[in-house]
Amino acid sequence: MKVAFAGTPPFAATILSGLLASDHEVGLVISQPDRRRGRGRRTTPTAVSSLARSEGLPLAQPARIGEVATEISSHGALIVAAFGQILRPDTLHAAPHGAWNVHASLLPKYRGAAPIERAIMEGERETGITIMRMDEGLDTGPIALQRPTEIPPDMTGGELTERLAHIGANAIVEALALLDQGRLTVSEQDSLNATYASKLLDEDKTIRWEGGVRGVHDLVRALAPGTGARAFHEAIEGPVKIWRARVADESAAGAPPGAISTPDGRICVRCEVGVLEVLELQAPGGRRMEARDFLLGHQLEGAFLRR
Repeated sequence: MKVAFAGTPPFAATILSGLLASDHEVGLVISQPDRRRGRGRRTTPTAVSSLARSEGLPLAQPARIGEVATEISSHGALIVAAFGQILRPDTLHAAPHGAWNVHASLLPKYRGAAPIERAIMEGERETGITIMRMDEGLDTGPIALQRPTEIPPDMTGGELTERLAHIGANAIVEALALLDQGRLTVSEQDSLNATYASKLLDEDKTIRWEGGVRGVHDLVRALAPGTGARAFHEAIEGPVKIWRARVADESAAGAPPGAISTPDGRICVRCEVGVLEVLELQAPGGRRMEARDFLLGHQLEGAFLRR
């Protein structure tokens, strides 16, 4: 089948790579406009636009995807993976077989913008990929295929994203083959059991030491390696980003939440219940450092602030 593809970040680029390696033809790639980033404000291509250019694929980067609805209509289906825009009816129904989304959760759980991070933050031990026929709701369309996978207790958000991208690439190729043969069936979601994975705000990225250590550890790994969980200290201006950590003690209690100790060059922080050992962190304007190296250049006494 000849398809149009819409996606933006590396997750979507992996899906696109899977389609390119299949028997299906990608006749059009749509990605968000390239943005100016960094101190030099240099234009940085999206992962999908970069792949499309390297493969010589027709590429469109409109401000709104509806601008290319006519081009989409000449393809059998539109495949969407982490595109970053809401699709209106003229785009959803432009292709004869409709629009199909590769969503990184087992719907109806974790509908929304941040299903991978939210699943880890909530301590989930399983997630997966859903191939869904898109409708006008927020990830509410009927389900065609689902492929579950476990979330190991130390897996980061980045690692889970990569795993799900490869699962999703295989799943959408399978779904398209069934669609082409007229054998793809869908089932409605149970909206009564739906949960939502809203976009991450700054407050969602800040560590609350008043909770249990397992929840703090889940936040750290959910936001690694691209965002970083944030902690604040009165001796450091701006947020300290914690990139790697481990649960040192799951049951200790009694010390004030956020209290820091540095035995033998380690950084240990008390939670309401339990102790987190910080393995890698970064001061504002600095580079990522192992705990021992960080302590050589920074005074880290007292406690992280409660927020």
